[in-house]
Amino acid sequence: MKILTALVFLGAARLSYSQEEHLSLDPMQDETSVLESLDYPLEEEEEEEILTSPVQRLAYSISDFGYDLYRLVASRNPNANVCLSPLSVATTLSALSLGTVSTSEQILHGVLNYDLVKDLNIHSVYKDLLSDVTALPKDFKTVSRIYVKKKQRMRANFMNQVETFYGARPKAVSGNNRQDVQNINQWVKAYSSGLIDRVISSIPQDLSLLLLSAAHYKGQLLAKFNTAETTQKAFSVDYGQVVNVPMMSDTNYPLRYGYDTELRCKIGLFRYVGDISLLIFLPAEIRRNMSLIEENLNPVFIHDLVGQLQDVQASVSLPKLKINIDQELKESLGEMNLTPLYTPSRLNKITNMPMKISSIKHHTFLELNEQGVKASPVLDPNNRQLIVDFQVNRPFILVLYDNPSGSLLHIGRVLDPRGLVE
Repeated sequence: MKILTALVFLGAARLSYSQEEHLSLDPMQDETSVLESLDYPLEEEEEEEILTSPVQRLAYSISDFGYDLYRLVASRNPNANVCLSPLSVATTLSALSLGTVSTSEQILHGVLNYDLVKDLNIHSVYKDLLSDVTALPKDFKTVSRIYVKKKQRMRANFMNQVETFYGARPKAVSGNNRQDVQNINQWVKAYSSGLIDRVISSIPQDLSLLLLSAAHYKGQLLAKFNTAETTQKAFSVDYGQVVNVPMMSDTNYPLRYGYDTELRCKIGLFRYVGDISLLIFLPAEIRRNMSLIEENLNPVFIHDLVGQLQDVQASVSLPKLKINIDQELKESLGEMNLTPLYTPSRLNKITNMPMKISSIKHHTFLELNEQGVKASPVLDPNNRQLIVDFQVNRPFILVLYDNPSGSLLHIGRVLDPRGLVE
């Protein structure tokens, strides 16, 4: 298979200019025409093998699940900010599959795309994946746990396997709603080393199975922003409204960059310590292009896209955000064919009693701030360069992923940042 990319780039990272020939990327100008004037042809590339290890193969399956889940959550909340950690959500579903047989197992494996990795020892490889993406210095933390109803006896083999592969032993609630909420939040805080202090506010009345997951990321950029340059700047939300939010800024930031002429969006990649990357998709038209980008997101697209981005110096403004979202994912996952497990089913490896998924709670924390390892380089005034303009001053999509495994850690969109700033 050959993949045809519709990306027009600046080509070389450093383009010098003189007074006689000056190419400007005016933010008010149509960037498509500016970039196309550089006359770089569309590129056709041979297919590259991107799944070279069991961990990468499993990460691909889970990430594919994650993009589908994101699209469903986004479509159910068309006017809302959205953020979730697909890996964290998938962890509880994968752990639950240890208690299933026959049809129930097929349902869970189908949702998680495990048909692509059925030759693997899935749970053992999942343990390796979790170990890889949470290893220092990545700063990514995920916790998950299965809770069952009061006095529900579970088979020891199931509990031991879940603890071995996924790190947290399933537990029965006490039946005291207030106490259970407190106990769950305390456990999450302790298990996340104090990073996540609250993930749940209530317990379902008819609890049978509660799948709980949470993820936290507050990484360090390789090139930090100067806090003195963070100021209130305009952000255009939908329907022409403009709001002021704190923006991190740098007139000479080392960015990986591209422009997709089909999706009509700028793409910027920010590097983080631990070989983690943050992709920002900045559409030209908020509504139409946002949907087009979301429809095209998948692991192969992201892999090929990143391989074609170019290193540039950029004039950057990026909202300083603290995304902190609690959400119920049962309905969205139901649209991914999980609904048969929402009615009492035989989960014989857990217990002889019929059980059902009552709730799928997910908590996401993602912070974008100035912290980083080193300052961006200072331009030599005698060696001026073309500076790309990347002002994230309108709704955008973000994708946070682990480079070695290809795992999708967080994915979201920001339509209105006012509720996401301190």
